[in-house]
Amino acid sequence: MKTILRVAKTELRTLFYSPIAWFLMIVFLIQCGVAYLGELEYVARQQELGGWNLRFLYVLTERIFLNGQGLFGSVMQNLYLYIPLLTMGLISRETSSGTIKLLYSSPVKVREIVFGKFLSMMVYSLMLVAIVGIFIVSGLFHIQYPDKGMLMSALLGFYLLLCAYSAIGLFMSCLTTYQVVAAICTFVMIGLLSYIGTVWQDIAFVRSLTFFLSIKGRAMNMLMGLITTKDVIYFLVIIYIFLGLSVYKLRAGMESKPALVKAGRYMAIIVSALLIGYISSCRP
Repeated sequence: MKTILRVAKTELRTLFYSPIAWFLMIVFLIQCGVAYLGELEYVARQQELGGWNLRFLYVLTERIFLNGQGLFGSVMQNLYLYIPLLTMGLISRETSSGTIKLLYSSPVKVREIVFGKFLSMMVYSLMLVAIVGIFIVSGLFHIQYPDKGMLMSALLGFYLLLCAYSAIGLFMSCLTTYQVVAAICTFVMIGLLSYIGTVWQDIAFVRSLTFFLSIKGRAMNMLMGLITTKDVIYFLVIIYIFLGLSVYKLRAGMESKPALVKAGRYMAIIVSALLIGYISSCRP
């Protein structure tokens, strides 16, 4: 565990030495501010004008934070633009500079490298959650009776989505030495996971698997205050798949194993994850 924490600390230091981490946090803060203040201004204007339909004043938490134009809705629609820019250099930077060979020859285990780098992204994701938390605290003062449970549930869904995107980006960074290519591959993979829920819907068995793998709308239940085991399992399985694939991809670079053995490792990760997904999808 100490090694994982050391790797995470080193990765965070490297991340914040570059301007990209600071730039994305500033852009994220501005986006959250625009979304929050825009909704707040709209509500205030409607109150002053005595709008024809003021029903939404009774659900201000949902109006300002949780609907499609609210804070969470606006931010999560563009969240896939942030994470690939952060994860694109996690492993590809080590590969292109040659330092990955030093890591291979060191006593540090491959899984400790992967978990340490993923832990650094979890910490950075917490910083993004903290930025959203600033506006939630502000909302507690502006909304007379805020639904705190829904806000906490939305924060959990937001954080799990960040972690899932980070795991995807980490694996894509293992596949290439070019950081831009890793970022593009992350965009493509997130797009595939969003689209896969519409594939082969006429076959019951495949429909259960593709529905489970689809990342589209996975956090919506949590935005509405409903935390389900199925949704939490989904995010954990996605993280498990891409972290497991990352470990075996890096391990393949330092072992002279037959291609069949390497492919079997990948298949074991995917099949076990799909089995969990199928079982959870079939639950009533």
